[in-house]
Amino acid sequence: MFKKSTMAICAGLVAVPLLASGEPIAFDQAANVTGLTGIEAGAEFDYSYEKIETEGQAAVESTVSDIPVFLRLGFPVLEAKLTVPFGSVKSNVEAVGEENYSGVKDLGIGLKTGLLGLPLFNLAVGVNFTLPTGDPEKYLGEGLDFNPYVAADVDITLMKLHANVGYEYRGEYNKEIDISTDPANPQYEPVKIKPGDAMHWALGVEIPTGDIFKIHAELLGVSYGEVKSADQVVENSAGNTMTFIPGISLQQGIFKAKVGYGIPVEVEDDRPAYAPRYDWRIIGGASLIFAF
Repeated sequence: MFKKSTMAICAGLVAVPLLASGEPIAFDQAANVTGLTGIEAGAEFDYSYEKIETEGQAAVESTVSDIPVFLRLGFPVLEAKLTVPFGSVKSNVEAVGEENYSGVKDLGIGLKTGLLGLPLFNLAVGVNFTLPTGDPEKYLGEGLDFNPYVAADVDITLMKLHANVGYEYRGEYNKEIDISTDPANPQYEPVKIKPGDAMHWALGVEIPTGDIFKIHAELLGVSYGEVKSADQVVENSAGNTMTFIPGISLQQGIFKAKVGYGIPVEVEDDRPAYAPRYDWRIIGGASLIFAF
């Protein structure tokens, strides 16, 4: 991330590492908006795994892999980010078989601007759009997504604290669904799906351990609304999820990298249907940053 102060602008001309100072592992909506013009290019990864075992039913193993390639541009009062995510979804039902889909997922566009930039406190607002470029039939896409948010951070010398809260509007989309009552004779028809809107919040702390490495601990929460399929509410589709993510990041010169391990905090049986589900999750990424 870029600092928003005259001192950072001057220092940034000779010290590129300032450009990525203060950024969480699992959410990139840090409040310290750019103070320089610059560019960051890189890729992230997000791999999650879940196994469902129900008495009397076949066990199901699912993995979801995302590799978002991104380009972030920084200006004195604005950041813009374009994300092209490549992903795969694999589901293995015991004694039945495996489904495996891969391809380009929904395109992401993000904008963020600062409201207040002080030496110890920053406040910003932003908005993320997700455009429906992925294929819903392959579990790679949904409808238009719109997520405005507010972010703040506090720098107390020995550590930096991040906070973020936002509302996510999730648009309708069509998907072929088996509407038959006889499993031996499936009948597929396009059905309109309306994912539930969501409230997001995130808290994070980062602690420098030297000039290169930082230790992170983050807590992410989401409250999902009810999902509708063919104008009918899906049972158990509303609810809350929470994830704790410890991790580390490093920055040396123009190179930046991060890795974290996601641990679900909510009770497994209470996870809302249609929400992202996993028993564990690994996230990370690497990028190069340059000042203009």
